[in-house]
Amino acid sequence: MKTKKSLQSVHNGLMILHLFSTEKSTWGVTEISEELSLSKSTVSRLVSELVEEGFLEKNGKKYQLGVSVLCLSGVITSHSDIYSEAKPALETLAAKVNETAHISILEDSNITYLHKVECSQPIELLSSIGKTNPATCTSSGKVILAYQNDQVLNKILHYELVKCGPKSVTDKQILLNQLKEIKKQGYAICVNEMFDEVVSIAAPVRDFTGEVIAAVSIVGPLYRMKQIKFDDYIREVSLASNEISDKLGFLTFS
Repeated sequence: MKTKKSLQSVHNGLMILHLFSTEKSTWGVTEISEELSLSKSTVSRLVSELVEEGFLEKNGKKYQLGVSVLCLSGVITSHSDIYSEAKPALETLAAKVNETAHISILEDSNITYLHKVECSQPIELLSSIGKTNPATCTSSGKVILAYQNDQVLNKILHYELVKCGPKSVTDKQILLNQLKEIKKQGYAICVNEMFDEVVSIAAPVRDFTGEVIAAVSIVGPLYRMKQIKFDDYIREVSLASNEISDKLGFLTFS
């Protein structure tokens, strides 16, 4: 019963947010109550909670959308920009190295794949657009984590590290040492960490402020992605990540 009531409150809260538009950007409690056929007491309680969380703000005697909505909108726009700018570079990268190419972002302690371009001989991997994998077991996750602040790292290190593949790093100090080296060299390589007999190599993508917001990676079987080819892979992945960073407005100065 409590769960059902909570879900109804979430539904009603979302219905309130959906009322706001460019045509009518401010609403009063009475107006909301009449429009949604909800009691004024229910609307008043939900509006107060939405104000507290920053999704609404007071505008005289009425309410308008708050900064939290703007922040979410910025995230969506950012992800859309990354996706559109990355697509050509990923297609070129996958064709050059003949391995599957991804671009992914960090969400909490996981990486989420925004786009994926298969090679001519793809292997069966548990990666698809929208899917998440533990950041600490992937080259994409590690290369993004290498550039994060202490607050982000401490949040992830608060919990036990996940073990996926046979070489997953579960020692927190070893992981921190790896992240320092990754930041120094500008790329990450994972062998047998997410899956057995699988290699992934990633490089960071920066936005116009210079912040690392995503990672480009290639993934393939160990029998194809041999260590003797790693330098070539690193070069191509880095070229792709730099191209996307350029399109996102990041300027490098020699």
